[in-house]
Amino acid sequence: MIDARAAVWLEGRPFVPGGNLESLLRALRYGDGLFATLRIEKRRLLGAKRHAARLLAGAERLGLAPPEGFEREEVIPARLAAIAAELDTSAEGVLRCQWSAEGTSRGYGRGRNSIALVEFSPVPPPRIPSLRVLPDGSVPPATLPGIKSCNAISHVLAANEALRLGVDEVVRVHDGRITECAASNLFFEREGRLLTPADSLPLYPGVVRQRVMEVAAALGIEIVKGEWTPEDLLACDGLILTNSVRGVEFVAGLDDRELGTTPLTRELVSAVRAARQADALPFPEIGP
Repeated sequence: MIDARAAVWLEGRPFVPGGNLESLLRALRYGDGLFATLRIEKRRLLGAKRHAARLLAGAERLGLAPPEGFEREEVIPARLAAIAAELDTSAEGVLRCQWSAEGTSRGYGRGRNSIALVEFSPVPPPRIPSLRVLPDGSVPPATLPGIKSCNAISHVLAANEALRLGVDEVVRVHDGRITECAASNLFFEREGRLLTPADSLPLYPGVVRQRVMEVAAALGIEIVKGEWTPEDLLACDGLILTNSVRGVEFVAGLDDRELGTTPLTRELVSAVRAARQADALPFPEIGP
């Protein structure tokens, strides 16, 4: 007889999960949790301290206590680096850390306990992306803007639109204003300034986006946050995307228009790459 409390059909046969897998059932049902994605380069984690702060802030907003071993901001980076060293035998990769509400019972109410799931995957191949601007409202906004929630169906729908259109990324539009891409933030150059959608719009302001703004300020490059229309974007002189795995990318094409790099974006991208490397966290040495 199948245990109805936790029965799953896997490849046409009943499968009854046990142990820690049962604890993930709530995340499977409701997407109840959040995650961070970190790039590994030369056996070092990029942006680990920034991601730690984002995880804790997001967990607090979701009413989740950090999982065991991740309770304090100052210990999370070293914890992630140690896990990465155990999972990763190469110098390059991607580390995804997810904190999910723990529980197997049905119903939306739950306690604060959470569990951690950490995965390692290869680095995606490099690209020079092409973009298309989506029609206003064709993809719904994120359920919880500002949190990298496991409930990411709006991002999935946006990524599927990119696949359907045959481009690498799409620009999402909400109430006539551009917001973000499926998996990236964006900056576009106009008359020597960099423009980016305001934090108040329904978007997730990523850690590399924040890094770009800090580096730009140090270089004396003006960045303006605002509510920009698709027409504002289409008149850009240059366009870059930011993502914690891919870093900063130059955009090759926007709709039917070819784009190139500019002196401003080249200087900025080079400086951001150097800044990310400067505070990368080395893996600890693993004994024999």
